[in-house]
Amino acid sequence: MAIITGPNMGGKSTFMRQTALICLLAYCGSYTPAATVTLGPIDRIFTRIGAADDLTSGRSTFMVEMTETAQILHQATANSLVLLDEIGRGTSTYDGLALAWACAQHLAQQTNALTLFATHYFELTMLPDLCSNVSNLHLHAREHAGDIVFLYQVKEGPASQSYGIEVAKLAGLPDAVLSIARQRLSSFEQANLQPRQDDLFATPQLSDATDPEPESAKLVERLRRAEPNEMTPMQALALIHELHNAAAHLAD
Repeated sequence: MAIITGPNMGGKSTFMRQTALICLLAYCGSYTPAATVTLGPIDRIFTRIGAADDLTSGRSTFMVEMTETAQILHQATANSLVLLDEIGRGTSTYDGLALAWACAQHLAQQTNALTLFATHYFELTMLPDLCSNVSNLHLHAREHAGDIVFLYQVKEGPASQSYGIEVAKLAGLPDAVLSIARQRLSSFEQANLQPRQDDLFATPQLSDATDPEPESAKLVERLRRAEPNEMTPMQALALIHELHNAAAHLAD
């Protein structure tokens, strides 16, 4: 499996489709756009690319995506070529990321299918640490004079960023909207509202200290015994001041 990252319009989907077409051409006995091609047995080609709903059947885009993914997970074998493009994007960030990770891990560990897995969830680039048969690839791009330049080069390793705002600028979003987006992105990063890409699936590390300091333990116990639903606003404010002053005293 290759986890493929990189900006939108960077060439991820094209790289995946050309791989499938080369396999198909080779198996048909046709010429392929390569100096040499070496292929093992390929029994089927499975794809989950693009986004489309099915309103007549009452199925959302996400439902269609999950249905097609389910068929791949049930039918793919170790000799199948599987192309998955941005699995999990139709739901919340955590749900989508968890589903994308689980699907990728199943294909790598259980099915062992020949898989190209394009994603914007950078957490998936940690999968090679868990599965030896998984690697990272990215489509190269650079920023130049405030714009993004797509180089359409496939390189080893994960991409450094998604360049989402830069691509939105190419799409013609108003400057005022882009300015707000950059401000919000900066505030999200500074406030750490979004989990770091390399620690969402990390195993929590236990502190070396076995017991907290006595004074700190008293503050924790004081806070634990507080009953927020039974406190007046003034009592809650007084408790905050009390804890704040005590914490400041410990810091000194």
